[in-house]
Amino acid sequence: MEKFEKVKSLGRGAQGSVILVRRKSDGSKFVIKRIFVEDQSSEDREEVMNEIKVLAMVAHPNIVGYFGSFMEDGILNVVMEYADNGSLFQHIQRAKAPFSEQEILSYTAQLVLALDHLHTARILHRDLKTKNVFMTKKGQIKLGDFGLSKMLGSQTSFAQSAVGTPYYLSPELCEGKPYNHKSDVWALGCVLYELATFKHAFDATNLPALVMSIVQGKYSPVPDIYSEELRAAIDMCLIKNPEDRPDIKDLLNLPIVQENAKKFESEVDEQFTLSVQKPYFEVGSVETALSSLRDQNKIQASTSTILSEVEEDQEFERLIGRMRQSLRIGDRIQNRVPYFKCFVGSDMIDYLVNTLGLGSREEATNAGQRWMDAGVFYHVTRTEVFSDTGALYRFQEDEVGSILNMKVMWTGPPRPSVEVEAHFRAKLMDLFSHYTTDRSTLVDYEGLALSDYFKQYTAASTELQKFNLADLSFNYKITFFINLFNALVIHGFVVIGPPTNLYQRLYFYSHTCYSIGGLMYSLNDIEHGVLRGNQKAYTSYRRRFSAQDPRLQNAVVVWDPRIHFALNRGSRSCPPLQVYDSDHLDEQLTAATKDFCARHIDLTPIVSGDGPAKCQVSLPGIFEWYSMDFGSSDKEMLKLEDNFQDPGSAEAYY
Repeated sequence: MEKFEKVKSLGRGAQGSVILVRRKSDGSKFVIKRIFVEDQSSEDREEVMNEIKVLAMVAHPNIVGYFGSFMEDGILNVVMEYADNGSLFQHIQRAKAPFSEQEILSYTAQLVLALDHLHTARILHRDLKTKNVFMTKKGQIKLGDFGLSKMLGSQTSFAQSAVGTPYYLSPELCEGKPYNHKSDVWALGCVLYELATFKHAFDATNLPALVMSIVQGKYSPVPDIYSEELRAAIDMCLIKNPEDRPDIKDLLNLPIVQENAKKFESEVDEQFTLSVQKPYFEVGSVETALSSLRDQNKIQASTSTILSEVEEDQEFERLIGRMRQSLRIGDRIQNRVPYFKCFVGSDMIDYLVNTLGLGSREEATNAGQRWMDAGVFYHVTRTEVFSDTGALYRFQEDEVGSILNMKVMWTGPPRPSVEVEAHFRAKLMDLFSHYTTDRSTLVDYEGLALSDYFKQYTAASTELQKFNLADLSFNYKITFFINLFNALVIHGFVVIGPPTNLYQRLYFYSHTCYSIGGLMYSLNDIEHGVLRGNQKAYTSYRRRFSAQDPRLQNAVVVWDPRIHFALNRGSRSCPPLQVYDSDHLDEQLTAATKDFCARHIDLTPIVSGDGPAKCQVSLPGIFEWYSMDFGSSDKEMLKLEDNFQDPGSAEAYY
């Protein structure tokens, strides 16, 4: 066969587009992955060839069939079987009511058969998820997308690299431990849980929080509308310890799986024998809707033709750039929560209809959903539905990670908390001593970001993931959180960039976090929840921690207002940076408060005829924002400030 005709685009992945084609000679439909290999790194090319290698060596009724590959104009075209009823993810999205037990058991048996075939061939899938499970209209499951598959060599049963889709990652992967076929079993459990509940077993609004949820291994039980046997099978797959988790053979031997597997195998044996006799392809070319349009010089393009054009990878990158310029990407507040660098869903629909020329808002919504499924952009609260509403979305290019000490997982042995705190403080001191100037009020962020000292500091911050705060004394704990706050501000400015307006500032201080002992602490959590004894922020109507929040146990019971002048908030009136030491904390806080008062409190004498001399006192905004922290009245506040002024400078405060 020399030529295929493109029917439509099915999606766009990290390495290329996926299209549905029709073979002109007989009308047979296939899926072709089009991969721009010339533009890829050697690692990406290796991943592509790995998928082809895996596809070529496996043939099974429940695995997407492979029919060959060919090069055309620098594009690698991989010809695969077409499953005509979409993905399992789409099947779940379309469902109006819970699936029957028999339907779930049928899918379970087919997935177990597919994984058993792979594992017997010493192949791990490593990216099992509902979007990679395809279906035919006859209800047959087809496991696909082997881009992350790993062939196990004879010398080892473990593959070390932690890859996969976050919702389906196993606890051992999240902890950076080696894994084998048991990770596929965990992912299978996540898929089956999704079939039974229409929800992810483990969910969160950001990746680090999701990782913590998975590591804890707690999930809501499967509804009791399903049999005890099915619920037990799902629970077995989601056993936290991989040593206790069953393998695929164990699952295949379960009576409810075995019964459905035998039933399925008897129905498909003859059909599969015929399907594998189809001819393979080594050469060919793809005629796209776009090339047909150009050849015929048509002026009016249909919606499908427009989408076909823009979803060709090289065009799509340019389209994203144009959309990002036109969609008024900016910082917005929704439900009193700030979100930065996002756009409104209805604005994208307007662009697709009015600028790109799609036929209707419904067609534009479907296109947006397809691009969202492909990972081009996402909903800011991580829902998976795109809508023509005021909902907020963010392009992947605008994504910024916020839990800054979880880029890698800490895998070292536990150390005493005092040692960890001292090591963290030493690395922070190296940063401040080498990259601050002008009495430690200016930071050389460029030099700091590129330095080995910063790398050493970030490595030290990673160890805080396993840090036990309960072992610290009162002074140690206060000192630790003061240093932690200032370090996190600097770390955030380097990685994320300093906020430039109110919305970004609100987002930065509420979302920039460290993981400390398995709990997340944002800048606001540290300042208002811990150091201010769980008080309200001046922008909030409620206390930072609820009564059930485990972080509440670390809140400072006796508030010391001098701590305000030790925290560097990145404002014009911020104090000089220094590393605080528990042995000298009292002296350091007093010195910081005196320095702040001397630099930022203005005293203006008031000329009067008789009576004692008077002066007008001008205070920075911090005294207004947190007035109750400094006393219950203006007089008490001024008395407190007088304690930290030079003698005689404010004798007429009150």
